[in-house]
Amino acid sequence: MVRLAQLFSKNHTVFIYGQEKYNHESHIQSCKNLQSCIEKSDIIISGIPLSKDNVIVNAPFSDNEIKLEEIYHNIENKIFIAGGIPIQFYENKMIKNIDLLQLETLTILNAIPTAEGTIKIAIEETEITIHESKIMIFGYGRIGKILCKNLKDLGANIYCVARREEDLTWIREEGYIPVSYQEVENKASKVDIIINTVPSLVIEEKIIKQLKKSCLIIDVASNPGGVDKNIAKRYKIKVITALGIPGKIAPLTAAEYIKEVIEKELIKI
Repeated sequence: MVRLAQLFSKNHTVFIYGQEKYNHESHIQSCKNLQSCIEKSDIIISGIPLSKDNVIVNAPFSDNEIKLEEIYHNIENKIFIAGGIPIQFYENKMIKNIDLLQLETLTILNAIPTAEGTIKIAIEETEITIHESKIMIFGYGRIGKILCKNLKDLGANIYCVARREEDLTWIREEGYIPVSYQEVENKASKVDIIINTVPSLVIEEKIIKQLKKSCLIIDVASNPGGVDKNIAKRYKIKVITALGIPGKIAPLTAAEYIKEVIEKELIKI
């Protein structure tokens, strides 16, 4: 969001609120209170996700808690853009909402830095090279496809787990090793790294107990994730939950993607 404010400020007047802990460029105007910031603006942009508890706005650079209620009661006749906008915002027909998490284009674009950041974690958190390692990827969706390709290009042996026969066929055709969910338990002992992209529980005790003690699990799926972390802890298997990777490892690129998508959506209004 900080980088997005900087990008938009090149061609627009930008007001910020809730970023007091970040030292912005002098031409970006900071507001003392939320209401005045909203009043001066035509378009209101907030975080991805907007909130983690549907009460407080996700604003780690803010000195104060910002309540969703405060935004909701002040944005009539405004365009509101964020990720994961609650249903009550849509019930008010005076608010024009754009939910960034519902836009397929942004989801696809974000898969690129997510995959790169996952590989960065794998390199930093293991004592082996990606080259010749055995990596099992759960899910052959947007992120899974990019991970398979990038890791194979680095010389890894890729096991890709999928449910649909169509996906398993494509996995084989792309030169990876297709694994059905029924086969995972038998192949788990071979792998050095597991990467999960599936947002439901898929890595359970029957799989975890087969893993080598040195195996690293990286879970990039949205909450609640796909790994039984308590079981992994019991078996002393390291699990890294990696959420919000684009904003953490490539904030400028992530902001450029968001800006591009917002500009296209605003044309439609």
